[in-house]
Amino acid sequence: MKYDEDSIRKRKKRANTLGKILYIILIILIYNLVLVGISFISKHDFNGFFGYKAYNITTNSMEPNINIGDIIIVKNVKKEDSLKTGDIISFRKNGEIITHRIIDIIETNGEKRYITKGDNNNIPDLEKLSFSQIEGIKVISIPYLGRIVEFLENQIIFLILILIILIIYLYRLNKTEKSELRREKRRKQATHQK
Repeated sequence: MKYDEDSIRKRKKRANTLGKILYIILIILIYNLVLVGISFISKHDFNGFFGYKAYNITTNSMEPNINIGDIIIVKNVKKEDSLKTGDIISFRKNGEIITHRIIDIIETNGEKRYITKGDNNNIPDLEKLSFSQIEGIKVISIPYLGRIVEFLENQIIFLILILIILIIYLYRLNKTEKSELRREKRRKQATHQK
């Protein structure tokens, strides 16, 4: 490894760019974890976080598009007209949240009803949904995040994870301080040699 000024500057620039990218990824991850956490804690009366909700997929009814252990982020739907055949929605049925695809929209007594079906199911759902049952339309699904969240629900594991993150942070802080001390020592040596 070279220690000339140009090489050090290039490494610092790469490290700075990588740090910014990791920071953005961390912000996105924290936002999603907060969203998922709030959704998990208050499953029944959560109105959403900036209009978004998150649900953990616990069945294989939407495979291969959405798998068990994926998290689905849904956006609130404000108008009935914004839903169309083919949309994946999450809806409330018998106190449960279900995520299926709209396969048909019919109008009964002046009210739209939505017929849904899981991609992996052979037959459509029996109940025709009203707009008020719909929690939101799928924006994105995040593979495996639901398994991580379930894993973190155990508080001991969560505390261990926090401890590991803290240890890594302190290690990096210590490493940075040592690096700064070495640089300062080199500067002093270079000044004495002149």
